[in-house]
Order: sequence, then C-alpha cells, then structure tokens
Amino acid sequence: MSFVLAVATNLVANIAFWFALGLAFLAGSRTVERRMVRFFGLGNSRRVSVYLSNAAEPTPRSDGRPRLALAFHEFQAIQSVNKLFGAAPLRLPEIARGLVDGLWLRRPIQHLAEVSPPTTDGAQLSDSCIVVGSSARNVIRRYGVERQLVRATLDAELRLGEAWYTAGDEVTVAVRLDGDNVQHIRARKNLALIEKVHRRGEDAVNFFCVGVRGDSSWAAVEYLVRNWKRLATEFGDQDFVVVLGVPWNEGAYFTEYPEPSRVASIRTSASAA
Repeated sequence: MSFVLAVATNLVANIAFWFALGLAFLAGSRTVERRMVRFFGLGNSRRVSVYLSNAAEPTPRSDGRPRLALAFHEFQAIQSVNKLFGAAPLRLPEIARGLVDGLWLRRPIQHLAEVSPPTTDGAQLSDSCIVVGSSARNVIRRYGVERQLVRATLDAELRLGEAWYTAGDEVTVAVRLDGDNVQHIRARKNLALIEKVHRRGEDAVNFFCVGVRGDSSWAAVEYLVRNWKRLATEFGDQDFVVVLGVPWNEGAYFTEYPEPSRVASIRTSASAA
C-alpha cells in the first residue's frame, strides 16, 4: 500500500508541477504574443508574407516560365523567420515547449515565403510582410522603392543596371525625411537596413530588410528576429529606419551571424506609404 501511495503522490506532484509550469509560461507567452501581433501588424489576418530575392537570371525559360532560384542566404532568412513565427516562436525553454504548444495551443501565425517574380508586372505589397533583399533581385522591394513606399534606400538601388558595391567600398544609405529633407548615412561597412512602414489607412505593416549583399540582408532579418522586442520598446508603434553595419569580409560571404553594430536609428513618425 505504501508503494502505491508513494507512486500516486509522485504522479500527482508531477502533474501539478507541469500544470503550474504550463500556466506560468502561458501567461508569459500571451503577453509576448500580444506585443508581437501589434509590432508586426498581425491583429486582423494573423498572416505575414515573406518575399525573398530571386537569384535567377531575369530571362524566362524556353517554355516561357519564369526562372526562380534562391541563394544560400535566402534560405537562412527563411530559417530566421521560422524561428520567430514557428510552432514555438517565443523562445521558450525546451522543457516547456511541448506542453505550451500541445496543451495551450494558441491561434498560430501563418507565414508564407514567396520568391520574387522576375518583373514588377502585377507586383504589390499584400497584408503584413517582410521583404528580404534589395531592388536588384527583389521586385517587390523595387515596387516599393519606385513608388516611394519606403523612406530608406541604398544609393545603388537608385542606379539599377550599374555595378553594385564591392568589399571595402563606401556605402551610402539615403533616408527621406519630411519634405525634401534627405539624410545621407555613409560608412565603409557591409551595411544593412531595417525599415518598418505602416500602410496608410490599413492595419498592415511592411518590414524591409535590405543589405548591400545577400549576407547582410540575412543579417538584417536575423537582427529583427533577435531584437524585435527591443525595437518595439524603443519605437512603440512608430515607423523607423535602423541602419546596421558589419565589417567587410574581403572576398567571402559570412555564414555565421555576426552581431552588427548600429550605425543609425531614425524615427519616421508618419508613414511614407
């Protein structure tokens, strides 16, 4: 009898422990989730689109179908987004993930990755989204730049067709402020920018993660994933531009995430869209 009682007591204690642990993490995850939904503009649809750059040549296939190809850093960008919006996106400890996801299943955030089409025909920004890469390889980004839906651009984005930056070059980011006021940010670094833009008259929020190269575009996405709570605290519901700097890696792309430095942070209180 004492053996049965000991087993029963141990079982009840374990159930109570996991129940209490689940409640604690549920309360914390709900708070973080509400912040995430508000920051990324997901209150209505709970859906975010991720537009990746297309590394393929713009010429169509022999049968007329467009060419689509993803570079290595585009895959890394998708992995970064999956960490944020996946089944257990709130960075819970492994011991609690199964319980919170299984017993306290919340309404999931859907995220769909799409490769940029080769031309801007029919291009548009739909719902809330994260756009990865520059105008050179991402026509969704080009659509936003050409229609001045964004405030921050790499100088080379306005000179499409010309040579882009090489390691060691000075990079220029132009940020369009109120009126005709433009702030130019220059550095001899592998620069990347993150811009948040509210669409006028809509609840949708667009994020643009743009780098001089594919590796710095991915670094911008990873920085957003790791620091979105800090950015939400810093900027609240305001739009913003954050310029990041990574030292040039001569002749090679980085594959391990290097924590970039902040070169500039600019509040853009009114949406450009």
